Amino acid sequence: LNKSSNGGPFLQFRDDKIFINQTSTIEAYFMQIIDGKPVQSNIISATFFKKPNNYTIETKSKYNPQYHAGGEEGLIDGIFGSENWRKGDWQGFQSQDFEAVIDLHETKKVTSVSARFLQDSRAWILMPTKVEFYTSDDNVNFKLVKTIDNKLDARNTEVQVIDFETQIPVTNAKYIKVKAYNFGKLPDWHQGAGGDAFIFIDEISVN
Repeated sequence: LNKSSNGGPFLQFRDDKIFINQTSTIEAYFMQIIDGKPVQSNIISATFFKKPNNYTIETKSKYNPQYHAGGEEGLIDGIFGSENWRKGDWQGFQSQDFEAVIDLHETKKVTSVSARFLQDSRAWILMPTKVEFYTSDDNVNFKLVKTIDNKLDARNTEVQVIDFETQIPVTNAKYIKVKAYNFGKLPDWHQGAGGDAFIFIDEISVN
């Protein structure tokens, strides 16, 4: 296939390599001749997402290897995790707060920042108690620009995604820090009482 959804070309072949220039789904199949007749294999497909920016991220916390979402870049790749966290699109952090710094690679005007979190109480995944957003010019001195307290009850067993988003006064920044505070030990009413809660996060957005 060599057409995008709007009908334009998106795929090139060079030196036995495939190059695409936008988010694309590529389908492929194998043809062979059997008894003089062409026989087609099953079609396989894969979707490739174009990263929406050139930002990089340094995670100060250590995610659980089972819940890596493709590594650090998975938090800023433009792919949003769904409520079905078992698909592997979320990063999970247990027994610790979450902290990461995004490098915008140049000073930009920033007007809003957001971070998405998931809660599935029965699976030990709880919203952070609060989320803090910071800005910086030098990755050393950070200014706290907003604190958002969680309002979702830990007893709520419905799987939910909440976007902790804040508008901030227009400011120039090169670095954005996000810190989310872990719920801590599971309370007495929980079936896993005494265990350590997870934070699940996917996609930090800076505008």
